[in-house]
Amino acid sequence: MRKTKAIYLVLTVMLVTLALSACGGNNKENASPSSNASESAPASSSAANPSVEPKKDPVTLTFLIPNTDDVTPYNTIFAEFQKQTGNKVEVQALPGGDYDNMLKTRFSTGDFPDVFLMQPGTKQYVKLRAEETLTEWSKEAGVWDNVIESIADFQKTPEGLAYGVPFGKTGQMGVFYNKDVFTKAGVEPPKNYADLIEIAKKIKAAGVTPFYEAVKEGWPTQIFYLSGWVSQVDQAIGAEGVQKLNVNQMKLSDIAELKDLFVKAKELKDLDLFQKNALSGTYDEMQNEFGDGKIGMIFMLDGVLPQLEKKFGKEFLTDKVGFFPFPSATDAGTAMITPPNQLMVPSKAKHLEQAKELVKFMISQESINTFYASQPGIPIFKGATSEMYPVQQTVQGFIDAGKSTVNVQNRLTASFLDLGKTLQNFHIDGDIDKAINEMAKNYIKDGNSKRLTGFE
Repeated sequence: MRKTKAIYLVLTVMLVTLALSACGGNNKENASPSSNASESAPASSSAANPSVEPKKDPVTLTFLIPNTDDVTPYNTIFAEFQKQTGNKVEVQALPGGDYDNMLKTRFSTGDFPDVFLMQPGTKQYVKLRAEETLTEWSKEAGVWDNVIESIADFQKTPEGLAYGVPFGKTGQMGVFYNKDVFTKAGVEPPKNYADLIEIAKKIKAAGVTPFYEAVKEGWPTQIFYLSGWVSQVDQAIGAEGVQKLNVNQMKLSDIAELKDLFVKAKELKDLDLFQKNALSGTYDEMQNEFGDGKIGMIFMLDGVLPQLEKKFGKEFLTDKVGFFPFPSATDAGTAMITPPNQLMVPSKAKHLEQAKELVKFMISQESINTFYASQPGIPIFKGATSEMYPVQQTVQGFIDAGKSTVNVQNRLTASFLDLGKTLQNFHIDGDIDKAINEMAKNYIKDGNSKRLTGFE
């Protein structure tokens, strides 16, 4: 490995020397993203293109990050950046719970960081008045070459503008299942939604509860609807429909396919496919019941995986846990993925060019592999190396097949306010019209409070 790296550095120095001799100076436009790419080292490697020789007048860049994030991979990447460019990066970890407010305060006083980590999505552009305050990246060479399509599309506005560069790993929501339970019931992952119901009935007949719902805690109940959205609602309303929702030209209560998700959830309850104590169900008990084989399936996000590994061991996670998306009426469905955070650079950053250079360095092939070595998961960059659980490899297969979509909550600027509370009440009274009207009302309320176009 060291030998290969050494050869790479020697070749890089030779190429730079030849280029300077031919052109009489440095020209960034000549640094083609594919100039030093190979099949095993895609274009993001060339996107970084950091200077090999440390600069004579190095600067210190500031990098803001919530203190809830692990800074280990960032420190490793920044150490290599300093080694190659001479520029140092000072990490400033702000309290995660107050991160947004502290960031906005710094913006309002002109105390801009050089680079900062931000939650995903274009809704952050509204929060930070992006067109006035942030660097726009959509035409920046080499930045988007290796980002998977669904994440690249998600990151940009309808006008194609991007004020943040995605960085990190993507997550997943859908149906996790206990393989031993499936074997006991003699069933396989479903080919469509009707198949899912038949599988659940066979699991119940085998003496195991098909589904667990942590109604007491509220938030887990949302996953049925959010993962069902990408397989069912998106197919009906498309990207155009989502954009209409964004400007309040379409009402949630008018989407028949969304209402049908409430019908489906009520069907699971009416068929007695949830655990008996659903209203008092908790996230912790759900893990225990699932790990003990008392539950066949859970609608959940991948945040549960480290918890299951901690309780039942890595072997359980790798050998006994499977995953499939929320199935549609006609096929196995679309994998719902959650986007990574994004890197942002204020347009008034003190060291703007060096900050942009740092971002490109961070998305180079070497840097992203460094990140995934510390934070394994589903990579958002093509050709990246990352250790994945089998359930994550399943999602990777859907991504590779073009059957993945980002969570709609990340695509919309307004939020489904208090959805967990609405769904708790729905589990009690089963009133579909009341639930969906409340969801629609709260969505408009949130858009109005954010003073979004079309909601005022």
